[in-house]
Amino acid sequence: MFTRSILKKGMLLAVVIIFPLLASSCTWFGGEENNVIIDKMVQEKRVGILRSLGGMSIGDGTHLLEMSDGTTLRLRSLNIDLDQEKYLSKKVEVRGPITTADDGKSLMEVTSIDLSEDEENESTNQKGETTEYKNADLGFKLTYIDNWEVEEDEGSVTFTSPVIKKEVDGTEENDRDMVIISKLGNPQKKSLETFLNLPEDPNELITLGYVQTVVGIDELEGLKKQSADLQTIDIYLTRDDAVYHLSFIGTENQDIITNRNAFFSMVSNFQFIGITTEDDKKTEEANIKIENDILNNPVEDTEDISIQPEKEEKDTAEIPESTQKPSVSSSSYGLIAQYISETINEIAPESSDSGTWSTDSFEFVEPNYVYTVYSAGSETRRVLLTYEKSGTQFETDVIGYFKPGETTSWERVSGDNPVATSEKTLITIGDEGAQEAAVVKEGYRYFESLPYDFQAQYPTNWYFSGYSGSGDVKHHYGFSNEPVEDGNELVSLDIVSGSLPDGSPISVGSHSGVKVYSGDNVAIYIEREDGKLYKIHGSTDYESYVVDIAASIEAN
Repeated sequence: MFTRSILKKGMLLAVVIIFPLLASSCTWFGGEENNVIIDKMVQEKRVGILRSLGGMSIGDGTHLLEMSDGTTLRLRSLNIDLDQEKYLSKKVEVRGPITTADDGKSLMEVTSIDLSEDEENESTNQKGETTEYKNADLGFKLTYIDNWEVEEDEGSVTFTSPVIKKEVDGTEENDRDMVIISKLGNPQKKSLETFLNLPEDPNELITLGYVQTVVGIDELEGLKKQSADLQTIDIYLTRDDAVYHLSFIGTENQDIITNRNAFFSMVSNFQFIGITTEDDKKTEEANIKIENDILNNPVEDTEDISIQPEKEEKDTAEIPESTQKPSVSSSSYGLIAQYISETINEIAPESSDSGTWSTDSFEFVEPNYVYTVYSAGSETRRVLLTYEKSGTQFETDVIGYFKPGETTSWERVSGDNPVATSEKTLITIGDEGAQEAAVVKEGYRYFESLPYDFQAQYPTNWYFSGYSGSGDVKHHYGFSNEPVEDGNELVSLDIVSGSLPDGSPISVGSHSGVKVYSGDNVAIYIEREDGKLYKIHGSTDYESYVVDIAASIEAN
């Protein structure tokens, strides 16, 4: 009797233990990613580069995820081999519950993993050359393999893979995979979930097969759904009053993996661009003529070029000397900068309390964006403009408006900032006209040190602060992915006195210097013309950022 009672209780306990394991078996034992709750814990998604700890374990983590903001997340998995070659050192999307390790650091228990962007499969031979495709009517660009056929239609474009011949029941058939990119109207600017009639809850989305994903160079947020056999993949993005649908439609053929990789490659470099309007098309011929005139009839740098705005003409006597049109080169950037300089007081969203606005610098982003910094007295502002040429005139629209921020260079007051992470060409205007001062690399922004007459670049989504130093440190700048406070700097840049220390010689950008390791920290020293040194330093976890910032330093 006593034994039977124990057996009954044991069977009941076994059922209690086994049932939840069976209920979540798809997640724990390598199933599909549409199971979203493990022991009532919500699945979270992170995107980054997967790194192995080489068989070591740190705080229960066996791997690290390096994310775009410079932070890392510890990972481990009970059911997925994270050391698979197809994932290591690749950009991946991982999902799973995040807990706190004994040392207070976050730890994700990975329940699903997928490549976030195409890492070209070297085991497949994709014939053809990579080429750029740009569609101004639909407002996007990407690169694709040029042996794919391209067919444009109103509201969509279809890429079709090369012909793959196979024999079925003695008959030769052709199988071809397709990528279709469509732009769908969304005049009410609904969210993706509302537009697709989906629930807002991320957990419920995953049960329906949808996962959140990032797309393209600018890491656009979207939704992805794929079939179990990966023959169909759908990705959705929103932009203003439109929804973009990127879809892969595969067939059972020997090259489907190669073609699916080609799709992921298109997704990974997908980027929104300015959308051509009917007015743009009407003026295209005139614009080409202007460009040809400029090329065939170059203007000397010192020549005064007069471009009148479309708006009502003003008596130039009313315009202070600081806003008179500068002498510029014959480049189109110079002409646009000149026009903006002439009209900045009409363009600026607000009037100045200190006098009349005058332009300081311009950052051009292809195809037709320009950030303009302007000031009056102690006031400084920044606008993001789009520009168009119409005949011998220009038209501009304000996209975003910025004021100096307390914890970052610029704080957006109104509008949008769609090209924040794009490569920028910095133009300044001086006595010799418009000059290219620097090219700000993709994903970075620049800051300028007035006390020490130099500029450098740092990650777009980071913050920085600067203040006078003491002792050998003459000035200090701190950079972090959070508002900079004591103890949270990820990378620092100091102006220091002294001579170069002993270290490994290094070339960064146009500079030669030395690199010094000390425990878990690394520092790069570069000599300045005034006899002082730049010292760029931080944890070895952020060494790539230390190198990038050091390489970007330019004396004014």
